[in-house]
Amino acid sequence: MQLVAHDHEFIDIAAGGYVASISQFGGGPRSLEYCGLPLLTDYPKGFNPPLSAGTLLAPWPNRVADGVFIFDGEVHRLDISEPSRANAIHGFVADRVWSVVDSDDSSVTLGVEVEPQPGWPWELGMTVRWQVTSADGLSAEFTVHNRSDRECPFGLGWHPYLSALGADFGSCTLRLPVDNNLPLEPIRNLPAGPAVPAETVVPSLREGVSLDGLWLDHCFFAAAEAAGSHSPCRREAHLVGPNGKGAVLWADDEFRFFQVYVADAGRREGFPGHGNAIAVEPMTCPPDALRSGTGLLRVQAGETTTLAMGLRAETGGK
Repeated sequence: MQLVAHDHEFIDIAAGGYVASISQFGGGPRSLEYCGLPLLTDYPKGFNPPLSAGTLLAPWPNRVADGVFIFDGEVHRLDISEPSRANAIHGFVADRVWSVVDSDDSSVTLGVEVEPQPGWPWELGMTVRWQVTSADGLSAEFTVHNRSDRECPFGLGWHPYLSALGADFGSCTLRLPVDNNLPLEPIRNLPAGPAVPAETVVPSLREGVSLDGLWLDHCFFAAAEAAGSHSPCRREAHLVGPNGKGAVLWADDEFRFFQVYVADAGRREGFPGHGNAIAVEPMTCPPDALRSGTGLLRVQAGETTTLAMGLRAETGGK
């Protein structure tokens, strides 16, 4: 694909050996480096994020079949934003220019408003505070405020393409904290059938699978905890090179779902300037969640919900 030029701003923040460039377009990071080595597959300043790189996906991630869903008995019809598959995809803010609310040397807060529109009667305010620290690397504190007079469905995703400190793509290993795979039919990438063990789709995904020759556009998820056994946790996905060093993507326990997509140059889907790249997308809900209700958050009228995620370097090695 070709890069598309844009004149939006990028805000650079740095601390603890980390340097991040945050894009106003889509509200997420263009690049992240640790001690000069990349943790994200980046793109040049002056362009829109290719393949949704680094963008925030809200008020739903992934796809809604035909753009139609029912919430509390009312039918809603979203505009189709993926016409080739007749889906509404990735919410409203991944292709919006966010405003800078506040910034300093190590952090920036961005904000965006979602107004009522076809298929979406709710008014939302969203902010994200990106911060770099030596402990957590790049972290995001995302807050959504329901400014409507009724409860709102909500889901959040993030679309980073990871880099294991610049290690060659095919030499890297991915470890993902998941138990199951949600099968997706190949034409529209929508759920098709009951969940199956992740091990039957990608053996050893929890322990580590090589990216050499691997292609994925799959949804995986962690098993729900039994009632009464819940304790807050961080879910961590690891992408490491042959020396065991690389990237650790983390997200709080609302993010049970991960869409994993390989941008494969051999399929003419490569990441501009890099070729093969892998997106590991933490999501609070799976594809078509506005229809199924699976994993959907419900934000009460006038209330806020806050979620956290981030990316840091794995420096232990072998």
